[in-house]
Amino acid sequence: MAACAGWQRDRYGRLLGDCKAGGKDLNQAQVEAGWAVAYGDFETEEAAARAGKIGVWAGTFDEPQDWRDSHGHELVEKKHGTLASIGDVLREIFRFW
Repeated sequence: MAACAGWQRDRYGRLLGDCKAGGKDLNQAQVEAGWAVAYGDFETEEAAARAGKIGVWAGTFDEPQDWRDSHGHELVEKKHGTLASIGDVLREIFRFW
């Protein structure tokens, strides 16, 4: 069974939340697999992914905060367009299921 629960919105209006499937925390699984950067949680999992050079850690990339800092907040806010807003709405709807 899968379930998601939103708990707050970020400064761009995106719903932040936690999702679980089959008893597994999907946020944690993304960090472990090297496909997400830890932000406040899962630093140990990120360190293991970095050390193992898996996912994004296999190469080089701009970390999200660094990218936002170098591109200015106006551009970032424009990137949160219609498709992302639809995703936010869907996440809010399905968090009750």
